[in-house]
Amino acid sequence: MKDRVFSGPDVEEAIALAAASIGLPRAELRYVVLEPGTAGRRGLKPTPARVAVLLPEPGRPVAAAGDREPAPAAAPDLRAGLRETIRAVAEAGGLDVGAEVEESEGAVVVRLHGADEAFFLGEDGRGEVLRATEHLLLRLYGAAFQPRALRLTCEGFRARRDEALAVEAHLLAEAVRAEGQPRTMEPMNAYERRLVHVALQAAPGVTTYSVGQGSDRRVTVAPAGPGGTAPEARDGDE
Repeated sequence: MKDRVFSGPDVEEAIALAAASIGLPRAELRYVVLEPGTAGRRGLKPTPARVAVLLPEPGRPVAAAGDREPAPAAAPDLRAGLRETIRAVAEAGGLDVGAEVEESEGAVVVRLHGADEAFFLGEDGRGEVLRATEHLLLRLYGAAFQPRALRLTCEGFRARRDEALAVEAHLLAEAVRAEGQPRTMEPMNAYERRLVHVALQAAPGVTTYSVGQGSDRRVTVAPAGPGGTAPEARDGDE
């Protein structure tokens, strides 16, 4: 049974249409918002919202519309749900991409594969689409896998991300030397912060240190003090 796409004036209408067509209560639908839709403005036509409904696997009981007490169903296969979500995203974008799920004691890793996996990395290697798709998976399934982490990755992501961060760090260092003013990068995890520290360790005229707490922790690139010494605020990133 293939996933189905429904359209409506807005997301709520599209979901309501899906529930009525499939015969499931709205609360039991599993769906991905493909397009949120836009209201018509002067000179622009409105665009409909589109949602992809992840249909039950063959053999899984489906509640009929109007049932007060749906028939008992087996526990959902979360691994299959992760793969179905990636398939819905790929079909919506016309991409040749699939996914495999690898589980360990500490994490559940969804690994993309296929001819179009580079689309998720972007030309700059920063992986913005990959991160957005990971956020979608976390919203749908993150709580079910806790306390294990849920991660999305693909071949070459780490190498390209590391290279992109090093290039960005050196460009930022050039700007700091030219302007004489510190610059702060986007929030990064401990691994990425350390990579920036190491990339600029020998860079002339600048120093690096981390600021912020938790998930908002960032690296600041600043003009080096007398003798090129760094502030004491490296605080555990190295």
